Amino acid sequence: MELYNDDGYARMDAITDLPTPFVLCVGGRGVGKTYGELQVMLQRGYTFLYLRRTTDEMKLVSKPEFCPIVQVARDMGRALTCDSLSTYVSGVVEAHEDEQTRIAFIMSLTGVAHARSFDGSSITHIVYDEACPEEHLKQIRKEDLCFLNMYESIDRNRQLQGKAPVKCIVLANANNLEAPIFKALNCIKTLDDMRKKSQSVRVDEKRGLSIVLLNDSPISTIKSGTALYKLSRGVDNDFASMALDNQFGKDNYTDIAQKPLAEYIPIACIGSICLYRHKSAYVYYVCEHISGKPKRYENTIIDRVRFRKDNFAAWEAYFAKRLVFENVNAKLFFRAVMNETL
Repeated sequence: MELYNDDGYARMDAITDLPTPFVLCVGGRGVGKTYGELQVMLQRGYTFLYLRRTTDEMKLVSKPEFCPIVQVARDMGRALTCDSLSTYVSGVVEAHEDEQTRIAFIMSLTGVAHARSFDGSSITHIVYDEACPEEHLKQIRKEDLCFLNMYESIDRNRQLQGKAPVKCIVLANANNLEAPIFKALNCIKTLDDMRKKSQSVRVDEKRGLSIVLLNDSPISTIKSGTALYKLSRGVDNDFASMALDNQFGKDNYTDIAQKPLAEYIPIACIGSICLYRHKSAYVYYVCEHISGKPKRYENTIIDRVRFRKDNFAAWEAYFAKRLVFENVNAKLFFRAVMNETL
């Protein structure tokens, strides 16, 4: 699959047409994800929902001078403007002589929860932009569930009526592999596997999810010689790797190794992971293979609390670099359980 146009920007038309209801597109900064996707929506005349994470973001992009839909339309020779429908719903319209045509709705993840009576039956596509926030931004509580509830609210029961499901295109930068959107899509292990295999596209029709990693972007190659990236060259941070190379932070991939289970004693398991302690050294191992007779905890709020309390020594071992993980998925799940706040 060819991922880039002749001008070097992402081929969002081909990415949009991947044969699954959910499409996740992860790419560097400025490679054409948002612009190209909105261009596809406008060219094809879809009525779509432009979704952002927070209400503050939604309010900002609901102003014509900050609205990417209005800006893309202007480049296409069309005059669109924004209108407000409620506190939590705004939109984009095109004015004609005696009427206005609804082009798009604009909402936030948190806003959808406040607008459950909103009629989204005309929406055929969701464009979820900036879905992976920068690490300094505050997360929304249970943000992964918030995303799933949002989709249910928009899609409703249309599939039970023989209609096609709403197509959801998720656009993200490689800011943080622990981002709730990756948890919601249950794709952390897949993203890691694609990275290991240098794979750019994976389509899982059984689950209804396609993943596109915009690696080796021609635009990123050109941008590497511009002022900002000359400045950041050689600096020990993950910015250039994320913005140009579409790589997640190095911290996600430290402490990863395969260990022989025969050297370890199973202590406790929760969800898909099992915690082991070495038989002769004060080190721990977390993997996705459960063996022996470890103490079992359900993946519920109360049992996650119990797991943290009973196995706090392993959390201390993690910070002391005496804990190793089988893979990224095991590491991120363990960290989520141990670092969770109620």
